[in-house]
Amino acid sequence: MVVRTDRHYTHGTKLTLLGSEVAVARDQPGFNFPVWLAERTPDFGARPLATRLGVNLGQNIYTPTDITLATLQLQDRPYAGLLYASLLLQKRGTTGGGTALLDTWRLDLGVLGPQSQAEEAQNTVHRVRKLGTAQGWGNQLRTEPALAVRFQRTWRAAQGGGPDGWGWDFLPIAALSLGNVGTYASLGGQVRAGWRLPGDFGVQIIDSTGAPSMGRTRGETTRRGFFAFAGVEGRAVAYNAFLDGNLWQPSHHVDKFPLVADTKFGLVYAGRRFDVSLAEVFRTKEFVGQREIDAFGALAVSVKWDHPGARH
Repeated sequence: MVVRTDRHYTHGTKLTLLGSEVAVARDQPGFNFPVWLAERTPDFGARPLATRLGVNLGQNIYTPTDITLATLQLQDRPYAGLLYASLLLQKRGTTGGGTALLDTWRLDLGVLGPQSQAEEAQNTVHRVRKLGTAQGWGNQLRTEPALAVRFQRTWRAAQGGGPDGWGWDFLPIAALSLGNVGTYASLGGQVRAGWRLPGDFGVQIIDSTGAPSMGRTRGETTRRGFFAFAGVEGRAVAYNAFLDGNLWQPSHHVDKFPLVADTKFGLVYAGRRFDVSLAEVFRTKEFVGQREIDAFGALAVSVKWDHPGARH
């Protein structure tokens, strides 16, 4: 499942911590920060039922195809690294017609350039594995603060079968990102089929706008199941720092394609205390001169626990 190359999207790691869901009720006594914050974000016609907060900590690394060259490769994408933290707000609810949905708001703050520690992370792994180190990090993007505000809405538009047997569902997705890391709009969807499908909102890869849990509720922690999934997502990209280069200062860049599409498929085990998903992602060419499409594997492990004082 993992492609044996450092080409382009070299590496990504993200750790996510999500709190328990809290019911959204106007007559709820006392002050509750997740509810207070949820009430100050737009509902866009939705009827919110519950909310939760979370945080991300992650690092992404990008390199050209040939990492043995120390010289600047003008026809290939830049060396680039991103180190970031995120604040997440999820709001689970329904449309006016009763269709289940999940909204995810996300604020990313971080740094591009040498302070992202991308060179050290990649070459340390290469030394441990006794592989050749990447020689071109002297040409990486320059230091720059990284900021992005992101929103994703996912619907459970159709489903069949029961919660305790074989079933399927269809989950359309719409997302928007604004910032100097990435400015884009995307549309897509995911189909899942399997045994005891969780009542959440699908599998997310590391650079998806949504959070990994995608709205799992407390009552489902006692269920085990497994399923397969397949999905597509298209993006209209106005700005991508990892292709367009630094926003505030000159740097290496390439001419990007404004439309990019991902196809992904994989398998998921949903357990009582942990979930494991394994996905393969195929991405269309992102810039002029790119010789072939990219493919990479994505492994995600989620650990679940109950807080005895949590309100659901």
